[in-house]
Amino acid sequence: MFVGQHDLNTVLIAFMISFFPIAVSVSIGLSTLEPEYRDILRSLGASKITIFWKIALPKTLPEFFGALKVAVTLAFIGTNLMEIVSPHGRGLGALFDSGKTNSDYPLMFAVLIALAVLGIALYYVVVFLERIFAGWAERSTD
Repeated sequence: MFVGQHDLNTVLIAFMISFFPIAVSVSIGLSTLEPEYRDILRSLGASKITIFWKIALPKTLPEFFGALKVAVTLAFIGTNLMEIVSPHGRGLGALFDSGKTNSDYPLMFAVLIALAVLGIALYYVVVFLERIFAGWAERSTD
């Protein structure tokens, strides 16, 4: 299976859209690490990798998954917009554009419903992964 230039452009758009919200959130999470924890682990002889696994990674997981929820929906929207404007699109965005060109409004509506369902499903996949990997950080709604 060969990856064409259009596919590479779509992946690049999705990456660019999703990278910055995740990078900013993770960097904020890392910058708010309490130095006392780092100092305690260093005094006990912990390496930088151990400090990362024991302190930094757990601290940044909630921020990472919060940003991932935003990024996955933005990347999904971006890739579909890329398919709409690209002359070589093959996905749901291109199908929507085809319906627009042919004035096939039921097709356009069906594509919009499919996009909404897929976007919601992607969001809840991230929520599921967050519960697995950072369930301890979940806030109660009491």
